[in-house]
Amino acid sequence: MARTSLTKTGDFGASPGRAIMPRAGAVGSLLSQYSLRLGDTLLRHRAELAERASRIEAELSNKVKSEFIANISHELRTPLNSILGFSKMLKQSDQAPLSTDQVSEYAEFILGSATNLLGVVNDVITVSKLQSRKFDIHLDAIDVEEALRSCSITATERANVAGIRFLSKIETDLPLIVADAEQLGATTSRLIDNGLNFTPQGGTVALTARLAAPGRVLVCVSDNGIGMTPDEVRLAMTEFGQIDNRLDRDHEGTGLGLPISKAITELQGGEFIVRSEKDKGTHVLMIFPVAEAAARPADAE
Repeated sequence: MARTSLTKTGDFGASPGRAIMPRAGAVGSLLSQYSLRLGDTLLRHRAELAERASRIEAELSNKVKSEFIANISHELRTPLNSILGFSKMLKQSDQAPLSTDQVSEYAEFILGSATNLLGVVNDVITVSKLQSRKFDIHLDAIDVEEALRSCSITATERANVAGIRFLSKIETDLPLIVADAEQLGATTSRLIDNGLNFTPQGGTVALTARLAAPGRVLVCVSDNGIGMTPDEVRLAMTEFGQIDNRLDRDHEGTGLGLPISKAITELQGGEFIVRSEKDKGTHVLMIFPVAEAAARPADAE
């Protein structure tokens, strides 16, 4: 204990030059208690932040999925209503005779609607298979020009109907690449359809295939359509994201084209890159490795 002495006023006080100090053990105890309380507070705060972030993520996920369900329902009902309507008119032709041209026109409408409906169903099935990791990929050394030939022909026909110019620039004598020929063609067709959907009449959609960096072949689908902002690109790349969620939107589609294309490209060992600028257009790049050990058919002969 500190010594005390009697002052001139008769009060007891500490001896001159000597302060009353807490014991070292008491100081350590206080610091230990403070550290424990601070640690508990930080842990509680961190848990609250994690819970809040998880809740917000779940709410956003549910919101996006709900919008997707509403959109997919719209995409299913529209062609179904068209099929039912024109089928009913054909069935009632005995009451209101139709000309040969009318029958042909209605049948064309039914075929187009059925094709759109099949595309929607296929997209949903594809997403389901990708999520469950049951999507089959058959890698092989393939010829790029041959794999893209049929989708280029189909794209030209559709572009002509839409009043859009389609350009195909596939370099000859490209080396073989490692990919799935069927899936490369299907993915390219899906990307071209996207480009045609979001390019106004008079615009241009192009398919390019060329040798990129050594050992890599680039396949690119580009357009000068409406384009996207960086935030819109991020949204479009999510599995259930759709930039325009209005049911009366101007462009058809489930919003699954880019996510499906990216997933399938990466399953083949390729890279998938989207470059877009609002009101300028979009470039979608797929980059595949060259099959170095494989010789071209002409060389094999």
